[in-house]
Amino acid sequence: MPKLTGGKRADGALVDVQVGWSASRSRQLRAALKPVPPAISGRAILDSGAEITCIDVTIVRALGLTFGGTVLANLPAHGGLIGAGRYEASTFVVHPSGSTQDNLAIPDLSVLESSLASLGYEVILGRDVLARCRFLYDGPANRFELEY
Repeated sequence: MPKLTGGKRADGALVDVQVGWSASRSRQLRAALKPVPPAISGRAILDSGAEITCIDVTIVRALGLTFGGTVLANLPAHGGLIGAGRYEASTFVVHPSGSTQDNLAIPDLSVLESSLASLGYEVILGRDVLARCRFLYDGPANRFELEY
């Protein structure tokens, strides 16, 4: 099982990620002989208080993800209950070893669009991702571990 260990920053537990089209939508594009946009790199915060993963609006637009409807979401950083766009995407937590086999890959994930870049990261990885992992947040030691 790969393990990712990091130092907790003032912002929280941050990891490098890549966001791209979902595997199922990528297959549809390829079948239609259309190009699949390359994944976009960013920073993500591991947030056990978030029910669902959120992606910054700039990444959603740059990838051209297909809109899947609006849902109500409680986003305290944005004033509480708001309407948010839902999209299908893939996410990869990039392991510092550089080996793609050590990355945490989630090829089909329902995500919400949100304005996050001003918070210092582009992705919030919520419990929908963390449920696949063992996540240790050690505040006194100022570090975290993610095992998957």
